Amino acid sequence: MAAFLYLAGDSFPYLIPTRVIRIVMFYRLFCLSLFAGLLSSPVLSQNRDLSTTPYSMPNTELRYLHSSVNGIDYKLYISYPEDYFRQPTKAYPVLYLLDADYSFAIAKNITDHLSHRNHLQEILLVGIAYDGPNRYRINRTRDYTPTHSIEPVGFPEIQETYSGGGKKFLDFLEQELLPYIDREFRTTHFRAITGHSYGGLFASWTLLTRPRLFDGYILVSPSLWYDRKLLFRIDDHLAEHSGDLRIYCTVGDREVNEHWNMPQDLSEFVKRLKDKNLPQLHLEFEVGEGETHNSIFPSAVSNGIRFVFDGI
Repeated sequence: MAAFLYLAGDSFPYLIPTRVIRIVMFYRLFCLSLFAGLLSSPVLSQNRDLSTTPYSMPNTELRYLHSSVNGIDYKLYISYPEDYFRQPTKAYPVLYLLDADYSFAIAKNITDHLSHRNHLQEILLVGIAYDGPNRYRINRTRDYTPTHSIEPVGFPEIQETYSGGGKKFLDFLEQELLPYIDREFRTTHFRAITGHSYGGLFASWTLLTRPRLFDGYILVSPSLWYDRKLLFRIDDHLAEHSGDLRIYCTVGDREVNEHWNMPQDLSEFVKRLKDKNLPQLHLEFEVGEGETHNSIFPSAVSNGIRFVFDGI
């Protein structure tokens, strides 16, 4: 005689054979056991194990440098040319990267790709980052702005507290970082710097005020609107650079809004440089078609390093 289990439905009671109930329960237990087994399998365990070894970029290392000038602890991302240790007497030019937390990996891959295909000489990369907790906006506002200024755009509360540390950061570069790199690594006399946005503002300001520090400048979407267009109001010292100066400037054609017109600002900046008629100044200016403030950097690095470091 068949056994039945009496169940009360939403609208009426109904009967289910107990044999069916047993089959359903067994199927559920089987599925649970299978799922638990999958979770404990080596493949899935590896995917779930947060302690697995992350990917690291070849021919790189991390160093730390404390500045006695501004009291900041910096992290230095170093990328060696592939032949650096195979040719112990060869020296290399250096590219310094601001905003290294995003710029270093991009520049590293592009320079490796080009140099491996003989489109670029080998370059030593030095990315300037920060030790300690992530304070991205605070660090770059402090270090990359030449003056204290509170702007109607951006992050005025950060600008009010931290802006204007550019001179100390530039002193750190001149007095501590550049000598440290030249002392620790085999470098040539040629060095360049690249900066984007606030970093482009700082690199542009460095070009005007201490041009002798670098032989090449890659200026990417510089914030020339800062402090009532400060860089259009200061005296420059470009004539003090006795050797060749190679300057690459770029901005996206979509970097226009109700607060600024960055292509127009950079075009005016480039014109002022050209109007100096300095024979040692070699200048390239490009507006990236379809590029925004956030998308311009990779193409800027590719084009900029080939111009500044005489690639193809």
